[in-house]
Amino acid sequence: MNKINKSQHFLLSVNCLKVVLDLFIGTFLTSYIVQQTPDSILGQGLFNIGLLYLSWNFFYAILDFLFSFFVDKGNHTLFLRIGIAINTLLIVALVFWGETISQWIVLAGFICGVSDALYYSSYHVIRTELGNNKESKQYHMLITILTNAIKVVVPAVMGYLIDISTYSTIAIYVIFVCLCQFVLSLFIKSEKLENSKFEPRKYLHVVKTDKEFYNNIKFTYFNALIAGVKTTYKIIVIVITVYIFKKNLSLGIYTSVFSLITIVFLIGYKYIDDHTTFNKLPIYLFLGFLPFIACIIMLIKTTEFTLMALNLTLLIVSYFSDYLGTLERDEIIRLHNKPEFIAEHQVLCENMQVGTRLIAYGIFMLVGLSANLLYFKIMLFVFIALNPLKFMVMYKQRKIRKNMEAKLEQA
Repeated sequence: MNKINKSQHFLLSVNCLKVVLDLFIGTFLTSYIVQQTPDSILGQGLFNIGLLYLSWNFFYAILDFLFSFFVDKGNHTLFLRIGIAINTLLIVALVFWGETISQWIVLAGFICGVSDALYYSSYHVIRTELGNNKESKQYHMLITILTNAIKVVVPAVMGYLIDISTYSTIAIYVIFVCLCQFVLSLFIKSEKLENSKFEPRKYLHVVKTDKEFYNNIKFTYFNALIAGVKTTYKIIVIVITVYIFKKNLSLGIYTSVFSLITIVFLIGYKYIDDHTTFNKLPIYLFLGFLPFIACIIMLIKTTEFTLMALNLTLLIVSYFSDYLGTLERDEIIRLHNKPEFIAEHQVLCENMQVGTRLIAYGIFMLVGLSANLLYFKIMLFVFIALNPLKFMVMYKQRKIRKNMEAKLEQA
């Protein structure tokens, strides 16, 4: 098995702690909104959820672009640490004032956007710069598996601590995790180019004029556009559960079990990918259509079983999509040997992804205003119907990467 380098180990640890903290933020924000609108989840509740994530992503997209001008020519890890510090303040504020979330939804979205923009504008660049091709593949597999493992353990531990602890105690736990994250970030050694600067116009010109580069990179951006819709899956399942069944169906337990199943699938795929040469198209087709079929069954007959089956399939394809899509996103720009444009490439990917997120959450808000279950079902069907297209695009990305790797080996 290929090993990752020292800086990748520390970056992996920092990002795993980021996943823990994001779980905390997402759980608190969504649960507060749902708890405040239990009888109108398909009305005001859905509208508020849409408003939160729309404002969050809107500010994230703008600030990610602006911060990249400073990140690309400055110390990448410094901005990563600033993002960690602001994230700490955000969570402490959430602990003490989260119950009044309905009064400051847009402000909460702005603070979350600032924190994520500072963190990810540097993280995506550092992740792409560190390591060679094989180390990068191993890093992406490890971060996907560890993220799943975290989602097995952390929700249960988090729920227990919230039940037995005061707000002050929870704040101490969070600050301790953030402190560990900050200390680990001190050991990450960035490999930025000298005199590098953020030049989005120049990069877009290169994409437009270099036909070979355009033909290889265009599917990465197409995938980013579709990927924006994927972020709505978890919220959709929560809304269906609360609205139709008026209870949570122990989603935390189910999510933990489903995460374990997904880890097994990911390890199995990694083994097949490393040790066999047969056509991977059937796997991509299976993953593409799996949640689509589960969605149709759930809409025809909505029961606890069909809802859990949909939840499982969405979880599996979400993590496969994260692993496969992010791997190709990093590797294709690396294989083209354009290190001076890593920041520009990552920002373009992020902004395309955020663009469709804004559309998706705007639809959330409109459906929330209508408070119509039929409209919600139509939205659900359309969003999940994009999944087969997404996996076909990722399969095309894979073929492009494999062809580029083969040409480099022959050179």
